[in-house]
Amino acid sequence: MGKNNYNFQEREEYWRNFWDKENIYKFTSNNKNPYYTVDTPPPYVSAEHLHPGHIMSYSQAEFIVRFKRMNGFNIFYPMGFDDNGLPTERFVEKKYNINKNNIIRAEFIKKCLKETEIGSAKYKNLWTLLGISVDWSKTYSTMNSHSQRIAQWSFIDLFKKKRLVRKDEPIYWCSSCQTALAQADIEDDERESSLNFITFKSLNKKDLLIATTRPEFLPACLALFVNPSDKRYKKLIGNKAIVPIFNYEVPILADESVDVNFGTGLMMVCSWGDWEDVKKVKEHNLTPKVILNKDGTLNNNTGILSGLNIKQAQKKITNILKEDGWLKKQEKIKHIIPIHERCDTPIEILKTKQWFIKILDKKNQLLAQAEKMNWHPQEMKRKYIDWVNSLKWDWCISRQRYYGVPFPIWYCSSCKEIIFPDDKDLPIDPIEDKPKINKCFKCGNKEFIPEKDVMDTWMTSSCTPLIARELIKDSIIKDKLIPFSLRPQAFEIIRTWLFYTVVKFLYHFKKIPFKDIMISGHGLDDKGKKFSKRLGNFVPPEKVVEQYGADAIRYWATGSTLGKNLRYNEDEIKKGKRTVTKLYNAAKFCFSHFNRVDYSKLKLSDLKIEDKWILHHLNETVKKTTKYFDSYHYSKAKQEIDDFFWKLFCDNYLEFVKHRLYKAKPDESAKSVLYQCLFSIIKMYAPIIPFITEEIYQEYFYHIKKDNKSIHLSNWPKVINGLSIKKNDLNDFNDILNIISEIRKYKSDNQIPLGEEIARYRLKEDIPKKYINFVQSVTRVKKIV
Repeated sequence: MGKNNYNFQEREEYWRNFWDKENIYKFTSNNKNPYYTVDTPPPYVSAEHLHPGHIMSYSQAEFIVRFKRMNGFNIFYPMGFDDNGLPTERFVEKKYNINKNNIIRAEFIKKCLKETEIGSAKYKNLWTLLGISVDWSKTYSTMNSHSQRIAQWSFIDLFKKKRLVRKDEPIYWCSSCQTALAQADIEDDERESSLNFITFKSLNKKDLLIATTRPEFLPACLALFVNPSDKRYKKLIGNKAIVPIFNYEVPILADESVDVNFGTGLMMVCSWGDWEDVKKVKEHNLTPKVILNKDGTLNNNTGILSGLNIKQAQKKITNILKEDGWLKKQEKIKHIIPIHERCDTPIEILKTKQWFIKILDKKNQLLAQAEKMNWHPQEMKRKYIDWVNSLKWDWCISRQRYYGVPFPIWYCSSCKEIIFPDDKDLPIDPIEDKPKINKCFKCGNKEFIPEKDVMDTWMTSSCTPLIARELIKDSIIKDKLIPFSLRPQAFEIIRTWLFYTVVKFLYHFKKIPFKDIMISGHGLDDKGKKFSKRLGNFVPPEKVVEQYGADAIRYWATGSTLGKNLRYNEDEIKKGKRTVTKLYNAAKFCFSHFNRVDYSKLKLSDLKIEDKWILHHLNETVKKTTKYFDSYHYSKAKQEIDDFFWKLFCDNYLEFVKHRLYKAKPDESAKSVLYQCLFSIIKMYAPIIPFITEEIYQEYFYHIKKDNKSIHLSNWPKVINGLSIKKNDLNDFNDILNIISEIRKYKSDNQIPLGEEIARYRLKEDIPKKYINFVQSVTRVKKIV
């Protein structure tokens, strides 16, 4: 601390190396303290650029982890990387300008693995720069053999528990990614479209006008529907209509769900334009006419539209309808359509054979699980409840991709019986590996077909508490880790990562996966827009750390409460840097008077009124900060620490005691109070700004005590017992503070340095005599009148 300035770049690098070398954050199984376990969100590693939003969400959770560590918990804080799933595939295809369907599967997977290694290194570098206190000896990736084994075990266990079913039925399909999707993969998007009014003919040649946004589905039309209460069409029920252009007959049926106010009241049902079509085809036992290929083109069942994609087919059929007089009018509308959240492609519906986890029959139990967990903020529980109530179909877990966790099954080529491996042989790839049986135990056939589909990425990610737990070998310790203490995550994946994890733990163990849920918002740019690589609206975090330091950007991350978005604010980062500098200078001042002597023992009998005043406020700050961290209100905790450090300690108390410290015989009790305040301040700040607090701790406090080799392993500050200050004295002292502020303002207004003594100052009101000497000494006034 003898240096004039704190070189944050040099010192942050030093403490990063120190924490790593000394295993400060390593989980120790022989620690008898209670466990605090964190199911850390494994980020996708296919991102080329990390932005301040990543810093915000991971730092906010880590504030709590550091606080819990200082409160005596044995922290299990692993880190995972999500290298599984469609984002990785799309990233690789784009980077290398390739189509995965046109290269060898093994070669494509090799490129995916290479990119995920690069991405993982980027994340680890940034988290290390920030001082994120994970245990790097406990890491996993969602595509490594460790995670694949657990995902495949989960699949087999769910099958044994009869929670899995393989169905051949309509499912949402992305024609761009060419894979089936789950309900959670879908987002609603408002887009412009045309409502087309098309004329059908009844068998007696009467015009029947229908309105549709999907004219390209005319060749898949199966029926027209009317509401039986609609007097306009009641007589049509049971009759037939002729499909224009394609010239075939379809029945006219009744269904009470038909909206009499939409379009013309006549509803065209096809296979399948939307989910209403799916419902009516099932309910009325209609025979589907499949017209779509998996790549989004129309097949040979469409005649003149064969080979065209959806947009081309829509344009062509609309032109023909116009030319032949079937199209009566068009209305421009805006309506909501489902899109794939990963690529923004409008979703189609295809009939394919897929694996599903049954969830619709367990909605009540899944809702009940929400009440067993603590939500921070509480209102986020409503998002979970609304999602469960909105579920319309079971969870589709199979995907038609290359890069994913394989299903651990083969099918008998004769009787289609499912063949499973033994648990001890997991993980397996059925395409590469053969079953260990010679013949089907059901029919005796000796040929087996491997399952070529892979698992939905959430099928693996929903196992992260298990994946993390299995990093520990000791079975006794494993049992103590579950349920995890904390699940930190963003609000937009409540319906996916959080929900699916709850599903898995209910089915596998009849337990909740975690006790506390900490929901963060998004990081936004200074104009309020979400950070985006496409917009380029952010400075790379590494550059921010280089310019201002990790402590400064961590300080910014405290700026919003849980569940709320946070705008990037360089002024707040600068304030963080100023706080670091102020803390360093305040510590330097204190240490210059400590002279390496131990002032940890505080004699309450020797305290002056200003000592009692600052220690009273220190106690209150410790109480409030502890309460706020305990309830995940890190933002309020930081504000309490700031108020005490800046306003009460630096602006006031340090000035109050200077005359006592610079006497020929310095006041030893003032030094003890400084010790108590500074030690508590750096401890309270430690979860938020870990580097500068470690610097100050190591310079003096560890040198004196040798208790803990890092401030981050030291005990959280406690309230000073036995301290008492009368309410009247506290009120009187607050009045004295106002007088001191008045004199300081007078000096400032008259351009008199605060340290320069003035002969006299006249007060408007009398003050108690016992405070006159104190005020004169503090304000450098020779005589108070």
